[in-house]
Amino acid sequence: MARSNRTLTQFAVDKLADFVAKPQVFNETRGNTAVSVHMDRFTQELTFQVFLFEQSIFELSEQSTIVRNGNFFDSKGRPSRTTRERLNGLLDAAGSLGLMPEGVRLFLGRNDQKETCLVGRGSANAVLDSASPDRIIVRNKEQLLIF
Repeated sequence: MARSNRTLTQFAVDKLADFVAKPQVFNETRGNTAVSVHMDRFTQELTFQVFLFEQSIFELSEQSTIVRNGNFFDSKGRPSRTTRERLNGLLDAAGSLGLMPEGVRLFLGRNDQKETCLVGRGSANAVLDSASPDRIIVRNKEQLLIF
């Protein structure tokens, strides 16, 4: 698994790898990034979450990964550079850990005539911006299913 050159992104990536290896409830914060694992009181399922400035940006459950825009945007309505950096590190790690196909990431592109942020890989992608606050990626390492 590649290492991030950003300390706080690497912190979140390391916690994701720890969670996959040994799922357990915990909460830890470093700087503007918090990682939390909680148990759903109805399903008894553990959910791994990463928060940036107290906003959830990444959530992993047994069925899916939810990627969120973080509610911080650049002048074009795209998630902030910090949000994109944190999410790309987590998506890269999730691919390396077999939680989704490798190569899924956030990237800047065009949707029709609008410059925007996309999440996915190749032609399998979806908009993630101020008008599209979250995307669900089905937990399947063989096929990228994004909604």
